[in-house]
Amino acid sequence: MSWIGPAAKKAVKYGPQAKIAWEKAGKPAAEIAAKKAQTQLQRRKAFAKAATVVEGSVIRLVHAGEPVHVVLAHGEPLEAYPPVDVELPALMKDADLSAAVTSEEHETTRVGARVARARSRVRHRGDDEGKGLPS
Repeated sequence: MSWIGPAAKKAVKYGPQAKIAWEKAGKPAAEIAAKKAQTQLQRRKAFAKAATVVEGSVIRLVHAGEPVHVVLAHGEPLEAYPPVDVELPALMKDADLSAAVTSEEHETTRVGARVARARSRVRHRGDDEGKGLPS
């Protein structure tokens, strides 16, 4: 356990600066990341619901500065993710329904993006092998 002494010295020396850095940058970054993850979860839930209804689609709206994904069936609002405190028709009154995306279109786009990322990784790995770099 010879590392405990030097580690304790560094903790005493740099601990206050690390705490200040976490307060200034770490906490806000963690909050932003958590908010982004929650938005993605709500979008996934909306598309999962849209896949279960006839002619289901999802439109992204903004309510109170936050993104809201509204599930539509035959162009009529069914449910909002996350739930909002206003009636869905009131939320949808100025919405452009041509921007609604079906769950099939969303899945096609998502799979296409995954394939493109995989191809990019394979291409870059091939470039690295030619230069003698580890892969």
